[in-house]
Amino acid sequence: MLFFPQGQSVGLPFGARRSDRWFARALFLSTVMVLGTFAHKAHAQSNATDFPNKPVRLVVPFAPGGPTDLMARAISKNMAVSMGQPVVVDNKPGGGGLIGFGEIVRQPADGHTLMFPSILAVTNPALMPNYPYDIPRDFSAVTVVGFIPHALVVKPDFPAKDLAGLVALAKAKPGTMAYASSGNGTSAHLAGAMFASRADIRVTHVPYRGAGPALQDLLGGQVQFMFLDMSSALSQIQAGKLRALAVAPARRFEGLPDVPTIAEQGYPGFDIRAWYGLMAKAGTPPSTLDRLHSEVKAALATREVRDLFKAQGIEPGGMPPAEFQQIIRTDLQHWKRTVEQLGIKLE
Repeated sequence: MLFFPQGQSVGLPFGARRSDRWFARALFLSTVMVLGTFAHKAHAQSNATDFPNKPVRLVVPFAPGGPTDLMARAISKNMAVSMGQPVVVDNKPGGGGLIGFGEIVRQPADGHTLMFPSILAVTNPALMPNYPYDIPRDFSAVTVVGFIPHALVVKPDFPAKDLAGLVALAKAKPGTMAYASSGNGTSAHLAGAMFASRADIRVTHVPYRGAGPALQDLLGGQVQFMFLDMSSALSQIQAGKLRALAVAPARRFEGLPDVPTIAEQGYPGFDIRAWYGLMAKAGTPPSTLDRLHSEVKAALATREVRDLFKAQGIEPGGMPPAEFQQIIRTDLQHWKRTVEQLGIKLE
């Protein structure tokens, strides 16, 4: 620190004492400003380098018990041990994820509050004309934690043995067949609408409040088929309570290797696979995003998480932030185009 004795000049004649005091003060203030700037930059760099320096919160925009909640809690245990800070799962359901996103934008862009969204983050903007967020602009991608494929499932005694048989039945009696979904605008709804359009069949969409009631009515015969996420379908298929006619992704699902894809059965390019990922507020330092990506990737590599995901029909993710960011941009364009072509609106 610079020190100037009060009331004394600094090597100037007595008559210059007042201007000298002014000069000393100006020099002192400018020095403080410069040092303050360096201190601020050093503090910001330290915060990014020392991440995390307090508990990390994973905001899950769904109620406890679903696949997003399961994945968040699975990786949070390993991340907490590795990073030396608590990782707290905070469920904030409602608004198709908007309540959760609202939690993120109100927090600093330091990586200590993260969002755990689903593919709804890229389908809802296409379905909601006044969607309040620009996802690529307002949020930074960390990584995909897991992919959950969908299967087109029917009752075990359904007369069709493959997609060709289902389409033939639907065309024989147009408008009499119905498919269930876990709700309007969900990936199951969009998958059903895409398939009906590609197959040129007229079927009725019946939305439910969740996969549970939809599955119950499928088994009861009120609807004829549905696209069901593998975390709900796998155990039912393995137990013989459901039969899968096809899987929706571009490649076969490892847990059901004998079930062909929709693309294999005459619909090339059909590819739907719901992702569940991790995002931070835009402006989060790249070094923090990279650290979070490394932590998630390490958690996904543990036997405990691998075994849990396999049992639940979840395919692990783990790609770098830039790759996930590109998936988000591509999916936003894809679903905007698809929703417009199919004329889907939230009822």
